[in-house]
Amino acid sequence: MNNDLFIDGVRVFRQNWALILEILICISWGALLVFATLKKTAKQGFTDTELAALALGGWPLPALFISLPVLILLPALPAYIIFILAATLITIGTGVAIHSLWKDITLGVFLPFIIFLILFFWRLGFIANAILPPYFDSAEHYRIIQLLLRTEWPTSSYYHLGYHIIIAALKTITHADLSQAMLIFGQAILAAIPLPVYFFIRRVTASNKAAFFGVTLAALGWYMPAHAVNWGKYPALLSLLLIQFTLGAVILKNRWLTILSIIASVLIHTRAAILFGMLGAAWMLSDQVWNKRALLLALAGTMLGVTILSMNQNQFLGPIFEPYWMWITLPVVLLSALTFQSFPKLTIFSSLAILMSLAGIFIPVTSSITLLDRPLVEIILFLPLSFLGGLGASRLPKFAVPVFAAVVILHAWISYNFYPSDCCQLADRNDAAALDWINKRAPADAHFAIASADLRLNAFGTPMQSAGTDAGIWIAPLTQRATLPLTYLTDFTTQSTHDLLCDQQVTHIYIGAMPQSFNLVETNPEWYETIFVLSKTQIVQVTGCGDG
Repeated sequence: MNNDLFIDGVRVFRQNWALILEILICISWGALLVFATLKKTAKQGFTDTELAALALGGWPLPALFISLPVLILLPALPAYIIFILAATLITIGTGVAIHSLWKDITLGVFLPFIIFLILFFWRLGFIANAILPPYFDSAEHYRIIQLLLRTEWPTSSYYHLGYHIIIAALKTITHADLSQAMLIFGQAILAAIPLPVYFFIRRVTASNKAAFFGVTLAALGWYMPAHAVNWGKYPALLSLLLIQFTLGAVILKNRWLTILSIIASVLIHTRAAILFGMLGAAWMLSDQVWNKRALLLALAGTMLGVTILSMNQNQFLGPIFEPYWMWITLPVVLLSALTFQSFPKLTIFSSLAILMSLAGIFIPVTSSITLLDRPLVEIILFLPLSFLGGLGASRLPKFAVPVFAAVVILHAWISYNFYPSDCCQLADRNDAAALDWINKRAPADAHFAIASADLRLNAFGTPMQSAGTDAGIWIAPLTQRATLPLTYLTDFTTQSTHDLLCDQQVTHIYIGAMPQSFNLVETNPEWYETIFVLSKTQIVQVTGCGDG
């Protein structure tokens, strides 16, 4: 299923090489500034490879803080002036950073960047056949970015805008297609996420092989966090970089960098604040326990109980563990036994972090939300598991570590699909043609009914209302036509439904090709008229309103 992945990666690069280079320049510039800062402020004993790996977690920090003035200046200055100012600032920053590092770095600084580029190219094939970013979340991100580009505040209730600010600034500077920028930027985030793991494992074990094994696990051990791009979870993924960087800044005892990184992390994803609190609590508890073996036994029993619950098809725990069954997680658990002998506190800390994250989906904050939602917990579990696996690898014979790493890579290639999941690709080429037709031919005041469903992400409270279930979710952001979400099970043959459409002034119905799209059979020609048909995609005009 992945046989054409690299060929597709080449095709994506050929079609989008300018945008890809612009994104790589942004990442390289941010990582260079962060590395230069770390190099000048870190104490002796940190290698260039460690600091470079950590810097690849910190590049969103300067990217975010240059994006803010770009958007602030957008209403006052022409786009080309903003481009010149941004390019000048980037050039000056790069020059200062290179001057400060000149003759003070080793070749080891380039290794994390080479691994990043390899992983980035590996991930590019994902978007070869993607028409639009996946899932309904992406349409909302697209809408928010559009509003920022028009210097409008997206909504009074939306509270983490860091990702959107960066993409909006990138769009302003490069004039790139917004959907392509989101797709490619998402793969760049995925490629960078595993690298900071090297810093943490190398710090503890002083073993390069163990640290790179941890990076291999974080990159390819499980199909998380990569599957999260199928859900459009770009802010959550970007926050994972800065969460890791913040922990690294704490280890480096750099107070100001820690504070700035915490602010940026929370701006990108608000629940980063909760994760920081949980990590801090897990660390303090693991430090205070007098009988670590007894606690580890209790944690192991608790995890076993949680596993049994999830095997009983618990609607929240079951899906969380789905990416982490068996063939990679089991060896990691066995390696944890070796880890405990040498690193008892870190083993308990990682175990507590896992359990606290799982508990977060059951702790209500309000009547409708919990501390953490299920998808976020499912996304982040790979980090403590990769850390434990890397620590355990340091206790293995040196020849065994590369063999295990090769097994992880081979398992990923055979078992995981590096292309978009069918569940979450809401738009295909037929939908793209239909959206183009709407943009060019539908009246400006057209009002579309689109398919939706309620989605439960938390253990308590009401489900998320009216989540889009097909390409109709893209009508509003791409064509600026109004939409009305209705359950995909809507029966359009009833008088009550037709009356509802007329009362809401709905003029058209969008029917996509997804399993949860509308199923409309024209049994009453006085009510509906099909005006666009392409494969399973249809646009139906609502008629018969106001006829007496």
